[in-house]
Amino acid sequence: MSKAKSISKERNGFTFFRSFRDAVEMTSEEEQLVLYKAIADYALDGVEPDISTLGALGRLCWTALRPNLESGIIRFRNGCNGGAPVGNQNARKTTENQPENNQKTTYPLLNEGENENVDENEEGNKRSKRPAFVAPSLQEVKDYVSEKGYTVDAQRFIDFYESKGWMIGKNKMKDWRAAVRTWTRRPDETPKQTNHETRKPNFL
Repeated sequence: MSKAKSISKERNGFTFFRSFRDAVEMTSEEEQLVLYKAIADYALDGVEPDISTLGALGRLCWTALRPNLESGIIRFRNGCNGGAPVGNQNARKTTENQPENNQKTTYPLLNEGENENVDENEEGNKRSKRPAFVAPSLQEVKDYVSEKGYTVDAQRFIDFYESKGWMIGKNKMKDWRAAVRTWTRRPDETPKQTNHETRKPNFL
């Protein structure tokens, strides 16, 4: 075996897929040992295996597995060099918060339990999420109306939105106090008269 692909930084692990095992197990027991060693040597150290001792099925198996192992090596190298090349989709991930020239922080794999999708604002602080909506009690609405000096009928407000499932149009209400403030700008609604009630007799 010759070391055709050199890896500048020692690689301590790689992903071994179930499909690797399934492919290798289709070969003879003697070839399986050669293939497992070839996979490990190539993935960890970039050592190109000597497949001349393998039969046709063994060589076919290695040909199928090699591109996947090569992709893993490329991802590892990119991680050691600070990320994916410019233009690659992975290059869009920001590394501004990582210490400069600290290669340990640029490996492409996350530690167990880490989450790469952390929601952060411009200052880098975690963005606080809006608490889940909780429908107010009648007393809470009364207290808020009294505190603000509004003339909103608290019971009517509660009854109206309870009948709608606390929805505003097609969206779930997010802030009932804002809804109260909106009501203060509404004129009192009166039931519309029906056509029958408003129809005047037609005298000839």
